[in-house]
Formats: sequence, C-alpha cells, structure tokens
Amino acid sequence: MQKTSLCLPETELNDYLSGMLSPEKKAEIENHLKDCNGCLEKLVFAYGAVEEFNKTKKGPHSGGQGVKLMKSMWKKNLWLFGAIIAFILSFFVPRYFIQFLVATILMGAKWIFESINARILIMIYDAWKKGGEKEATKILKTLNDRINL
Repeated sequence: MQKTSLCLPETELNDYLSGMLSPEKKAEIENHLKDCNGCLEKLVFAYGAVEEFNKTKKGPHSGGQGVKLMKSMWKKNLWLFGAIIAFILSFFVPRYFIQFLVATILMGAKWIFESINARILIMIYDAWKKGGEKEATKILKTLNDRINL
C-alpha cells in the first residue's frame, strides 16, 4: 500500500488500538480508515500482532513456551510450507512440473485466505458494502473492544 502525507502515524494507530483516544479523535481516525487502505492494513496487522502476543502471554510460563510457539507457527503456515515444497518439487520432477505449480498456487491461495488479516479485511469490506460507514465502524469498534480485554 502506498503511504501518503495524509496517512496516520503508527503512534496514533497504536493509541487507537489501545483505546487511549478521545471520542473525537477516535471518530477522526475511523473516518480516515474508511478511505485509506494503507492505514487499515497497518491497523489489521497490528491487531494480529497484539492477538498473537496475548495468546503467548496467557499460556503457562514454562521453558516449553518456545516449542509451543514453533508448533503454532508451523500449524498457521502449513499451507505456505506445502506451497514452497510443491514449488521446489516442480523443478526436481519435471514430468509433473505443471501439476506441482498448480498445487503451489492452490496452497498459496489457501494460506492467504486462511490468515486472520485476510479474514478481518474481508469482514470489514463486507460490512462496509452492506451497511456503509456505519457497519464498518461497528466492526472496527468490535476489534478495538477485543484488543482492550
């Protein structure tokens, strides 16, 4: 996404996510987000990072935390790893080159559409399409409320 001079600084987006803004400033940011895909993408990415951090923070604080994190990463990116393996195999097994490339594309698309960021963006877009700014604002408010739990 292209950053413009009108884009919000990350500090303001952080304050928005943490709920530390006045209602006027919050409304101003939500107005900007409805027109700026770049800032909305940064906000969704930050939300995902906060969610991931909160998940790891809530677990038992033992030495196995790194192992749990690795298992979680492997599970979340299984389709990506499959796509990479299929892509590499396409060069080593030339007889099935096209089949492996098709598998690469399908697994890559599956990985993209299963990611939380894609689901959140699709959810916001659908809400905006159905109910305009009012519905999209509800989704953003829900995201904000979940972060502040």
